[in-house]
Amino acid sequence: MRVLLLALVIMALPALAAPDSDADGVADGNSPTFQLPLDFLGTIGGDIELGLLFNSGNTDAYAVRINSELVHELEYFRNRYQLYGRVQRSKIFNAQTQEHDSVTTAKRYGMTGQSNYKFLIGRQSLFGRGAYLYDMFGAFRVQSSLAAGYANRVYEMQTNYIDLETGPGFAHQRSNSGLANTGLIWFLAFNLEQKVYEGSTFRQTFEGSVSLDGANSTFVSRSSITAQLFDKLSMRFSFVARHNSRPEGKLKTMDTETAASVVYTF
Repeated sequence: MRVLLLALVIMALPALAAPDSDADGVADGNSPTFQLPLDFLGTIGGDIELGLLFNSGNTDAYAVRINSELVHELEYFRNRYQLYGRVQRSKIFNAQTQEHDSVTTAKRYGMTGQSNYKFLIGRQSLFGRGAYLYDMFGAFRVQSSLAAGYANRVYEMQTNYIDLETGPGFAHQRSNSGLANTGLIWFLAFNLEQKVYEGSTFRQTFEGSVSLDGANSTFVSRSSITAQLFDKLSMRFSFVARHNSRPEGKLKTMDTETAASVVYTF
């Protein structure tokens, strides 16, 4: 009897020493018993855009523009982040001192963060979004907003897509004179990205924050064409138009920006 038990133990030892791998994450050999799948952290992609402008001679000025967009795709979430900044310095003649003074003629920076929770079926999602913009010489010195609502990717083909988003929120705005206003808004957005030809992409976004209490409403349109130069380096031509329905005093309702920038994609 003892000999039979000893034989059974010896036969079981190889199975205990070398576990087999299966689809549930059990590893082979000496690797850990549980392993996280490679797509657990999702996929991360984006680009960094840099534009420079230098003037010399009768007009001395320089401008720096930077824009970065990051997209983080997970199984149930799609997160987007954007950082933007622009600074321009110019030398202006001072009649009192008879010298040229270097002054800031443009200063704008902002950030946007958005997270979409994807439904299990289809391309619909719920989103939450926050945005902040500081513009020293714009229609408003500070503009910030929070919004949440419903989104639908109505078209998707490889890297091409069309997104529609809408929902309620509230916005805070402060003018250059210090007057502030906070009120309810209705947010709506349209986002399109389309591959034009190999290595070239067209992108169009439109965002609107419509005031529900009669205050200022803001609409922003961004259009860009990105053409690949080589590997991860591209050239981008962009046009941005920002409309404020009720600027302070005699300030114009429309601000535009046309730029050519170098883009690094990662």
